[in-house]
Parts: sequence; C-alpha cells; structure tokens
Amino acid sequence: MSKIPDKAGAPDREAHPPKNEAAEAGGWKSAAQSQRLLHELRVHQIELEMQNEELRVSRAEVESGLKRYTDLYDFAPVGYLTLSAEGTISELNLPAAGLLGRERSRVVGARLRTFIAQTSRAAFDAWLTRAFAGQGKQRCELSLLRDRLPPVHVEIEAALSDDGRVGRVVLVDISPRKALEEELRQAQKMEVVGQLAGGVAHDFNNILAAMMLNLGLLRAENLAPLEGQGALDNLDELAKRAASLTNQLLLFGRRQVPKPQEVELNATLRHLLKMLERLLGEDITCTFHAGTAELWLEADVTMLEQAVMNLCLNARDAMPNGGTLTVETSLREIDAANVSRDPKSRPGRFASLRVTDTGCGMAPGVLAHVFEPFFTTKEVGKGSGLGLSSVYGTVAQHKGWLNVESVLAYGSTFTLYLPLADRQGSYPAPSRPTTPPKGKGETILLVEDEPAVLQLSTRVLTRFGYKVLAAADARQAIALCEQHREEIDLLLTDMRMPGGMNGLALAEKLRARKPSLKVIIMSGYNSEMVTGSPAGSVDFTYLAKPFEIERLAETVRHCLG
Repeated sequence: MSKIPDKAGAPDREAHPPKNEAAEAGGWKSAAQSQRLLHELRVHQIELEMQNEELRVSRAEVESGLKRYTDLYDFAPVGYLTLSAEGTISELNLPAAGLLGRERSRVVGARLRTFIAQTSRAAFDAWLTRAFAGQGKQRCELSLLRDRLPPVHVEIEAALSDDGRVGRVVLVDISPRKALEEELRQAQKMEVVGQLAGGVAHDFNNILAAMMLNLGLLRAENLAPLEGQGALDNLDELAKRAASLTNQLLLFGRRQVPKPQEVELNATLRHLLKMLERLLGEDITCTFHAGTAELWLEADVTMLEQAVMNLCLNARDAMPNGGTLTVETSLREIDAANVSRDPKSRPGRFASLRVTDTGCGMAPGVLAHVFEPFFTTKEVGKGSGLGLSSVYGTVAQHKGWLNVESVLAYGSTFTLYLPLADRQGSYPAPSRPTTPPKGKGETILLVEDEPAVLQLSTRVLTRFGYKVLAAADARQAIALCEQHREEIDLLLTDMRMPGGMNGLALAEKLRARKPSLKVIIMSGYNSEMVTGSPAGSVDFTYLAKPFEIERLAETVRHCLG
C-alpha cells in the first residue's frame, strides 16, 4: 500500500504565498499611497504658490494704490489735514504744511489755532464748533501765520468722519483771489475819488477862468497902474499854479482830453531830464539808460512829461540827503504768463519806463494809498498829494498800467507800461499864433451858467471884434437861436449846465435847425462826455477851462476858419 504524504497543517502555497511576496504586495500599496500623497502635496504646493502669487499681486496693487494715494495726498493742489474736536492736528499733507509754513513733523500734534492770526481766531473757534456739531460741511476764511513768511489767506472746509470723532479738513489758498478783490476795491475807490476830484476841478476851474479873464483884461486894457504890474504878475503866476493843481485832479480823474501825437519816448526823456537836472539839485545823481529800440508812443507830450516830472520830483523829495535817481526804458513783450502774475497787465508790446530812487522808501501801509489824491506823507505846505495820483490818471488815460515796489530805507521803483504806436498815422502838435487874431464881426451865441465867466467872456469876445448873444442856460440859448438863427455863426457853450440839457445836446439841437453852425464846447470837468458823443452827432472844437483871453480868441478864430 502506497504512502500518501500528509499535508495536514502545511500551508497552501497558492492560498498562502510566502512572506516575501506579501511584503512585496504591501510595499506596492505603500508606494502607491506615497505617490498619491506626493501628488497631493504637489497639488497643494501649486495651489499655495498660486495663492502666494495672488497675494503678491494683491500686495503690489495695494502698495501701488497706497503710493498713488500718498502722491495724490502729498502733492494735491490743496491742503488736507485731520482734526480732533479740540482742534488738534493728527495728520496733514505737504501742501497743508506749506500753507502753515512749517515742517510736517512740527505740526502733527499741535493745535491748529496756534497757527491762526489773532484777528481770525474768533471766526475759527465758531467754525470748529459748527463743524463738530453735525451741521454738514462748514466753510470759513482765515489768515494763517507762518515762520519768516507773510501771512496767507485760506478758505477752510470740514466734513466729519462716519463716527463723528475727527474732521476731514481742506485748506485752499485764496491769497490770489483776495489780491484781486483788493485790486477791484482799490479801483472802485479810485474811480469814486476821481469823480469827486473831477467835480471839484469843474467848480474851481470856473473860478479860475474868471480870475484869468479878469487878469487878461486888466493887462489888455491897461486898467492897472504901473506900480500894480508886479501884483498882476504875482496873481497871474498864482492862477497858473492853481490851474496846474486842477489839471492834476483832472488827470487823476481821467477827465482830461489827451491830444495824442507820435512821440519817441527816449528822445522825449533826454530833453526832459536835461531840464530836470536844475530842479533835482546837485546832491542827486540822475542817470538815464535808454533801451536799444526806439519806443514810439501815441501820447500827449505834455501829460507824459508831467507824469515823468512828478515821479522824478517825488524821488527827489524821498532823498533829502542826496542819492541816485535812475530812469530806464526798454521794450517789453507781455505774454500770458506775465498776465497771470499781474492782473493789471495785458498781452502785447509795450514801452517800459522805470524810475528808481535810493531814498527812504515806503512802508506797506503807505504803499497801499500812494496813488490816492491828497494823500501825502510830506509836511504841510510841502506837497499837495496830487503828483502820484495824476501819474496814475495819465497812465490809465494812455491805456497803460503801472507798478510800484518799495522797501523802507532802500528806495522805490515805479514802472510804467505804455502801449506802442502802430506808426500808421501821425499826430502833429498844434501850433499857436504869436498874436491873438481878431474877429470879423461874426455873431457868437455864448452859453455859460457861471455869471462871472459869462460876463467876462462876453467882454473879451466883444473886444476882439465879435457880436455876442449871451445866455445863462440851454432854454435861453434856444430862444435866442429862434430870434437870430440866420445871423449866428458860432455856438460857444459850456458842457455842464442846469436844466437837464448839456452843451453837446444843445449843439445837436441847434445844428438840426442850422446845419452850418460852428460849435465850441467848453468844459472844466467831464470831457469824457464830449469824446464819448454818439456816432453821427455834431462835430465840435473843445476848449478846456480855465483859459486865458489869448487862447479863447485863438480857439474862436480857428473854429470860424
């Protein structure tokens, strides 16, 4: 009987593989799991890197935005700052620090009130209370004090934060606007004073006209004794000085009619300064620096010379112990940039005339009033206060402008800007005959509301060979014209008269009845009304008051032809 191997208790090779095969299977599983873990780690790593990249991009955007914000904050055209309810500054931008005139580190933590001028602190306190009372945006104008810098005017506006604990404040520099407003107020004040000055000149010129006509008649008719001739000469000189004062009033008030002609500024100044040397005195050195270009102006020579003379004499008075007076001319091209810095200027080509002295100078308070009539810092009897105001009026009438700079103890500089002529026309200076011409029996209708001037003018014209019909107002003149229409050759009328009809309106009315009527209009005041007559109105000859008998006779004869 064959023997069968006993397999009991022996492991089955196929059901139970050897240990090394199980380890291999377990190792394979472990490797697969590791691969999966590694893959998951790589995925997580990639996700983290992507998230990090997103964070880097977001951070860069935040940093870029912060830089843009900082740039906008620090280089804004206005000042920004943050205030507490007590007025303490917690942060501010560079423009705000500039407006306060201090470094930013010195301002943070300080009270804004300490930088405000005393005159503005009450307004600031009220503004701060309103701003933190939840009444919406609040505005206020203040004056800020700055270290070693002049004060600056600002407009301040605040809005509360959402929690109402701090105020977001905006500071805007309004100094240029304030300067323009002051310029406008000054111009309006000067215009009103000019009108007043012109009114005074009108009444005074009537008085002077009567005085000068009386003096002329005394001389012409030999009515004064020989021993009285000296007194007549003295009265004549005083009347002319008074007429010069009223002329300066008219220049200031722009009531003087310029007689323009083409003038070369440098040649005019050379001639004038030679004459002025005697007036300036030996202790004042006068130098003249002319520009290389010829400077042709359309100007009234007399008015221009008077303006320069007033500036030079004013400079002389500012140098009682001697000094240097410098007159300079140059050609200036004014562009938009100049206009933005000087609102009085305008673009174009101008002659610049500078008069500089090394005198005592002027304080800012004096400088603000220097062109006002009757304002003077000189002793009583040493100045009328009309010199610089007449310069102002002359420059304005010639469509120019002027600036003044002055420092106490260092002197002053006046700079005039006058428009250049286009050189297309010429304005010859009028010539005067050597002897007053006589009349040929022509009839003159004389209209004058001042009795003395009416009486004396009638006497003068009659003496020179004219027939005179005298009227005290327009109503009487119209009645006389109705009676003597055919024989009247000339209307000689004052510009301003009672009754509501001025000389120009009267001339137009009478010219409508007699087209050949010649017209002379006299005025001691508002010759702008004459030059501004409507288009197509009557043409006329202008005669400024006061006048001497010779000029009256010359004007009448010239008008009659």
